[in-house]
Amino acid sequence: MKRSNTEDERQRLTDAAQVTEKATLSARGHWTMSMMVVATMAAGFWVFARGFLLTRMVLPDRSLSSELPYSGVATAKDTCEWYPAKFERVIVLIVDALRVDFATWSSELNTTAVDKAKPYHNRLPVLERLGTARPDQAQLFRFRADPPTTTLQRLKGLTTGQLPTFIDAGSNFAGSAIDEDNWLQALRRKPAEGCDTTTGKARTSARNMVFLGDDTWLSLFPDELRDTQAAEVNGTWQSGEGWARVREFPSLNVWDLDTVDDGVLSRLPQLLLGPEAAEAQMGTEQAARLQEQRRRWHKLVQQQKTWAHTDFGALGMGSAQVDAARLHSEWEVIVAHGLGVDHCGHRFGPEHAAISGKLTQMDAAIELITEAIDDDKRATALVVLGDHGMDGTGDHGGDSPREVDAALWIYANRPWRSAAGDARVARVLRAAETRLADAAVDADLQHGWWHNTHLSEAYDGRVAAPKQRSVAQIDLVPTLALALGLPVPFNNLGAAVPEMFADDGGSGEWGLLRALRLNAAQTLRYVDAYAEASPAHGFPAEELRAWRAMHARAEAAHKAAAHATHGERAAAEEEAATEYFVLLRTVLGALRQMWAQFDATLIVVGLGTLALTLGTAVLVYLRAQQQPLEHLTAQAARPLVGGAVAGALIARALRPLLLAGGVSHATSFEATGAGVALGAAVGLCAGLWGGSAHVAAYDSSTRAAMPLLGAAAVGAVLHCLAFLSNSFTVNEDSAVLFAAQTLVLAAGCVAARAAAKDGAQGAAGRRALACALALALLNRMLALSTVCREEQLPQCTPTFYGAATASVSPLWLAATNALMVWLVPLGIKCVLRRSRSDRAVVARLWVGVGMRVSMGLAAAYWLLDAVDAHAAAQAPGQPDWADVRVVLARLAVGVALGGGVVAWHTSPLCVDVSLDGNTADASAAPRRAVVLGFGNAFGAAHVLFISTVFCVLFLVQQPAGGIALSLTLGTLLLSAELFDALRDVLPPAAASRLLPAQAVMLAQLAFLGFFATGHQFTLASIQWNVAFVGVRDMHLIVCGVLVTLNTLASFVLAALCAPLPVLWNESLTAPAPHRDPTRYLARISGAAALHAAYYLLVALSAAASAAHFRRHLMVWKIFAPRFMFAVPVTLAAATVALFVAVGFAVVHVLRVALSVGGVQSLVARRFAQR
Repeated sequence: MKRSNTEDERQRLTDAAQVTEKATLSARGHWTMSMMVVATMAAGFWVFARGFLLTRMVLPDRSLSSELPYSGVATAKDTCEWYPAKFERVIVLIVDALRVDFATWSSELNTTAVDKAKPYHNRLPVLERLGTARPDQAQLFRFRADPPTTTLQRLKGLTTGQLPTFIDAGSNFAGSAIDEDNWLQALRRKPAEGCDTTTGKARTSARNMVFLGDDTWLSLFPDELRDTQAAEVNGTWQSGEGWARVREFPSLNVWDLDTVDDGVLSRLPQLLLGPEAAEAQMGTEQAARLQEQRRRWHKLVQQQKTWAHTDFGALGMGSAQVDAARLHSEWEVIVAHGLGVDHCGHRFGPEHAAISGKLTQMDAAIELITEAIDDDKRATALVVLGDHGMDGTGDHGGDSPREVDAALWIYANRPWRSAAGDARVARVLRAAETRLADAAVDADLQHGWWHNTHLSEAYDGRVAAPKQRSVAQIDLVPTLALALGLPVPFNNLGAAVPEMFADDGGSGEWGLLRALRLNAAQTLRYVDAYAEASPAHGFPAEELRAWRAMHARAEAAHKAAAHATHGERAAAEEEAATEYFVLLRTVLGALRQMWAQFDATLIVVGLGTLALTLGTAVLVYLRAQQQPLEHLTAQAARPLVGGAVAGALIARALRPLLLAGGVSHATSFEATGAGVALGAAVGLCAGLWGGSAHVAAYDSSTRAAMPLLGAAAVGAVLHCLAFLSNSFTVNEDSAVLFAAQTLVLAAGCVAARAAAKDGAQGAAGRRALACALALALLNRMLALSTVCREEQLPQCTPTFYGAATASVSPLWLAATNALMVWLVPLGIKCVLRRSRSDRAVVARLWVGVGMRVSMGLAAAYWLLDAVDAHAAAQAPGQPDWADVRVVLARLAVGVALGGGVVAWHTSPLCVDVSLDGNTADASAAPRRAVVLGFGNAFGAAHVLFISTVFCVLFLVQQPAGGIALSLTLGTLLLSAELFDALRDVLPPAAASRLLPAQAVMLAQLAFLGFFATGHQFTLASIQWNVAFVGVRDMHLIVCGVLVTLNTLASFVLAALCAPLPVLWNESLTAPAPHRDPTRYLARISGAAALHAAYYLLVALSAAASAAHFRRHLMVWKIFAPRFMFAVPVTLAAATVALFVAVGFAVVHVLRVALSVGGVQSLVARRFAQR
């Protein structure tokens, strides 16, 4: 029986597909080698950080009420106080991010010289009104914070009086309990033994306290802030423990302006005014006044749901043992921490009208508190303070003047200062300024006054800069402790605020002199204890001798004052007080600059480990071009393990010698870890080097690639050398732009020479030239979007939020971002269309529909966010679209991951087969099969995967960031097209050498995208407000991931593109993926390792520069932050490139391709389906 032509064709194709031997792909070598490289890289960073990032040893010592800091001298046994308590009750009200100019009143803002006051100025008139009416009861200070200005680190300083170390900034979201001595601990512990309690003057119980507000306090003080209400109810509470009420509220949802403030303001009336039932026993006038105050308090609460809490039931915040009346009459310290102003800054920025409403709310609350304490017969003080300020965009964390200059306002219901006392303080401070003029201390420690330039600069000098008193933030610790009759915390480095004690003493010892003497003795005792406990971490011997000599002079002056005649006594006391104050400022200034010694040994070992890891990454690239990674892994595993073991043994043997010689102060764990890291890096690098494959020399056939390789090398070197100067480091965005554009120019020159030729080479040259021109244009467009570092001002103009003074994206920018919903899928379609990969079903469904839906939902999210911001400026407190935005964000992620990734994983190849001819006619001519997309099968499949991840990254970018990230994706894809065209232009030997230049370009484009998406390598540029995209409440892990994706989006995107130099325009008919897929995977792994090597090279340069400039004035402001950002950037890029892009995406695509077979197999299957 005769067979039809169609049957013959189908059988021939089927036989061909079966004859082809199905190769297998093993990814074990890739995963093992990747883990080796990333692990040694991480170990190098860890070792360097242990030696470079300063740490401070925490001493367990506690100051005791019964023992003065003078050796062996006890306090008066009948009072058990270091200093006679000035106040019986204190309210500490923290208005988070209260910058000093927010609290400063300027009458000039009401004149015609200023068109309109800023929304954050003159919003706290109660401070000016009470300060003017009762100057002996109130005073405003500049409250200078020590960076980093993150809330957690500031709370540590405000309670312990200690300086933060730089690495503490990383713990702002995961604070651990403070185990240092602090004034909260002193409040909540019973007086020490040795006090005479029979006289009735010394306390026998802990103090009663209340905490309301930011839940960060509970992570720092879990024991001190333990609520006793439950213990009172179940009968386990004892009155000697003192009672406590703790009401904490979630602090990290920066989009929630009211919950924390409402929780504080709704509960304060119960404590300040007492239970409403008590009003029945009062006079009519007094009851009416309290009712009016309650009405005003109630009006301050914005959310009605606040009143649903059980605290507003019959018992209020009380219990049967400690009822509401006792809470009102017996509280001694209230700590209230509101976050509305800070959250408003993060959400909208200080220029937004919403901040005016929050400051006005705080003004009303302060007024009500002062009215309440004025009615109190006991000596009561109110301390209003900001833990830090905020910069021009409402953020904080760094050390710019606006971030560190907070406000401190102290008020009491009775006089605590006088003109005579202030005059004596002024003489002490001026004398101290003179003596500190030549000392190595910061200006804020040297000068007791400053001019409020923030107020003046806000109006371009049209408003005068008022002169104000300036104190260090940690000065509050000894001031508050002594004013309450508590011992100064053992580790405190602050100096008592002189005005608080200058009026004390009467005919006895001058109060300020006594306070400063106690303060100085306590600080010197701490310094001695620290030096003794840790000689390696301690202080230079000459410094210790100098400080002891200063203390001896102060003690001699104190003795002279005690024996001075009546007429000379005041001057002698001021001289002694000056000596003590100068000592305190000198110690603090010195410790700010040299808190702990760097460990040079760990620094060198860390740098060596990183350098060897860099060499390893390059060797992986070179060796992987010719050998599978399974072979390389087996070759390197034994040297790696042997090197790690040998390194550990050598490190443990050398550690005692290094400690004895003072060369290192590493702990046993640190020394062992450093030895393991360096030994493993040496072994890994040696294992790969030992059998290094022959690398062909560069000859005349490869000379055509030299312009591109040279431009890439020069750009990389310039990028690394930029860290040798603080000014170039600050302007890294410009340096990277220059390097990237230079490489594009070199590519354009190569393309222009080829474009003039005829034939296929000329066509490829013209295509490359067009790509180079488009890439240069997009790079310039990316450079238009920027945020400015403090050091770049005023030459730099921020554009990220659409205007120089804006900190919230306007509606027009959000609408422009929505255009990306159409443009990005269109661009991807154009890229896929060259190989007709856009015709595949998965491409048509995802790029044409799914991607647009996901991006559209994300754009709608940010459009509604801009609408909410605009509405909040017009009418604060109105309902918003928050719930709708949460749904939109979650749907966007669901479509991208649940739709895009699943569709890609199911059918990643963008290949389609169409058949023409008549299947009904058996005698017809053989049918023709048209295979679409096989020319770029692997590259197109990988681009689809990249597009799904891009949708998630697009969601977590603010509008300008979404536009910039879209342009970044365009530049990355254009670079793939550019180098693909250049390979067609150059001779084969030269074309095979282009991968290093392409890896450099991908990394430089990632850095350009980082700057364009509104980031700088500073803490202040981190966009914390994206932490709540798609979530209603604070989830530490989820919010942390969102901020990380926002910050590292461009690096993640570029790392995903790392395999494209090998995959791009790789045909499904190419022999390499099918005949030896393991070796083909090794080539791709080498490309990813080379991409990671660029980031590691930059990180190594940043680390080396930071180590070299570790005594530089700008080390903690510029060099250290740059290194700290380099760590997550490098690790993220390496992890994504090696594990996600190659280990997951590429391996999956190759395995699917192997299971499908070649083009003949695809056609055969299509015939079988028909």
